[in-house]
Formats: sequence, C-alpha cells, structure tokens
Amino acid sequence: MSSAKSLSLAQLRIQAKELLQAVRSADPASLQRVLPYFESATNLRLANTQLVIARENGFPSWAVLKRSLDDTRAIGGNPTAQFFKAIEALDADAVRGALGEMPELGASWRQTPRSYWESALHVAAQKGSIEIAQLLIDAGAEIYGIRQGGYPPVDNANDHHQSEMVEFLLRISAERDEGAPPTYGVGIDLVLAARIGWLDRVRAHVDRDPFAVYRRGCIGESVLHWPAHNGHAEILRYLLEKGAVVEADEIGLYGGKPLHWASEHAPESVKILLAAGANPNSRNQFANDFEGYTPLHMCARQSEQCFECAELLLAAGADPTLKDRQGQFAADVARRNGRTEMEKFLNSRTG
Repeated sequence: MSSAKSLSLAQLRIQAKELLQAVRSADPASLQRVLPYFESATNLRLANTQLVIARENGFPSWAVLKRSLDDTRAIGGNPTAQFFKAIEALDADAVRGALGEMPELGASWRQTPRSYWESALHVAAQKGSIEIAQLLIDAGAEIYGIRQGGYPPVDNANDHHQSEMVEFLLRISAERDEGAPPTYGVGIDLVLAARIGWLDRVRAHVDRDPFAVYRRGCIGESVLHWPAHNGHAEILRYLLEKGAVVEADEIGLYGGKPLHWASEHAPESVKILLAAGANPNSRNQFANDFEGYTPLHMCARQSEQCFECAELLLAAGADPTLKDRQGQFAADVARRNGRTEMEKFLNSRTG
C-alpha cells in the first residue's frame, strides 16, 4: 500500500479522470491497466477507474484510499520512492527499517518511466533478493499481484533469469493460494505458464481441472495464443490434445485466433494448428487496425518476414486475394509496413 504521505487525493482524482478518457479512446496501455480488474473495458465509469487507481496504489477500494488521505494539506517527502530505491540497491537493512516504521510500504506500487505500474515485490523479484521478497511478503505484499499485461512478480524474476527467485515465488504462491484462482495451487496461472513455456505447470493445471483448457488471460486470450506465438510446440500439442479450442478468438486487445498469432513468426506452431483444423482464411473479428486480417495478413505485417509461415498458409489454402476491413490484400499490408521481400513474394502468388 502506498503511504498516504506520498499521495494527493486531488492528483489521484485527475489520474482517474485521465484514465477514463484514455480507456474510452481505446488507448492500449490504459486498456491493459483496467482489464485485470474488469471483464470488459466497455461502458466503464469514473467509479471504475477510481477503483483501478486505488488498487494500483495498494488500496482495496477508492473509499479506503480516500479515508487514508489527508486532503487538506500537502505533506512533504516521498517515502515510497525512497523505499523503492532501497529495494533496487538491495539494501535489506534499509528495507527492514522502513517497514518497521511504515509496514504498509510492503504492499506499495509505483509508476515506471514506461507508464505501467509495478509493486515493490515486482522489483525485488527482478533483482533476485529472496531476503527482501520475504520481508515484503511478511509485510503484506501480494505474492501474485498483477501489473499491466497480466504479469505477476514471478514473471519479472523469470525475465531477468533469477531462477532461485522463480522457485521461491512459485513455492510460496502454491503454499498460500489455497487452491484459489488464478493460480489454483500451482504457483502460476495457466495462461502465463503456457506463455513462458513451462509444460510441467501447464500439466499440473489440467491434471487438477480438465476444464482449465478453456481459461482466458487478462486480455481475453485463450490458453493457445501465447504458446502459438512463442513457438512452444509441445505445450501447443498437449493443450490441443486436451481439448483447447483451436479457433478461439482473443477478445480483449489485439484480436485474432491462435493461427493469427503463430503466423507472425512461428512455423512449427502454424503446422500444428493447421493439422488441428485451424482455418487458414479465418478473420480477426476485433474492431481495431487488424480487423478483417487473415493469418496471411498478419504474417505479411511482421518484420521477421517469415516466408516459411507464408508458404505453410498458402499450401493449406490461404487466399492471398482476400481483403481486410480497409480493403487491403496481404501484399498491401506488407508494402505499407516496409516488408518489401514479403510483398514481392505475395504478389507472385496472386497472379
């Protein structure tokens, strides 16, 4: 929880209004901030974005945040910023001392230069200090607190190759979640485990609940989207074998089916999905820049210019003469994005 000394209710009200305006403008970063708390960003009101601001600052509700603040005067200093500096410096004694004076700092969050929010535990996980992580957890840090995009501290640890921290967070999460969602006693949610490529954790989820293959991530992606995109072939085969829906749409941010995501740069995933019955001419139904895209359009857009993916799609019956919502062929998409070789390749296939 952020210290009341470091917050201004007037500023937070402005942030909530600005967040609401950004969400209504379909700003991707703002949508990622609200989607962990709401099933849909449609028809959100100010009270909803106030809740997001409160949660990002470690409070369960706007009302609790408001009660915690003195709105009549500004109080100097920023203990939260100093606390994060101590974590980044791996100064466990300073962290321990700060928590002794202000235990609520253990659950504090901050906004990064990239405009997303992260908790103190995210930073400790990234730095790999199990000692500091334990201090934060003992002070009330949420072990599986989600920052924008659906990423808990264990993902930070994994991204920064902190293997001991990964094992620590998986263990303590599994011990304390009491089998509740989103981790269900496995230490990590299924969609993230599939994204990272941890087959053992994916199997553990499905062993506990065969219907887990129908779960969704925070942007509405199915369990297949990320392993398809990231080329985790073994996980993809396993989930399809267990009944995951090959034609499921991502419904929250980008849109598209697993084949759209695989067609960016993962030929082995493309092979697996086509063999499982994926439609090579399926459409992205989401109302955004990708609306009407086929997997071939998505392939054409990418900087990787994955000709193997394009060949596989065409061999399976992908039609290069289909147009997206803007009236573009796949070759047009390649040209508009500077994919010269892909444009030539696709034009050679349209006759």
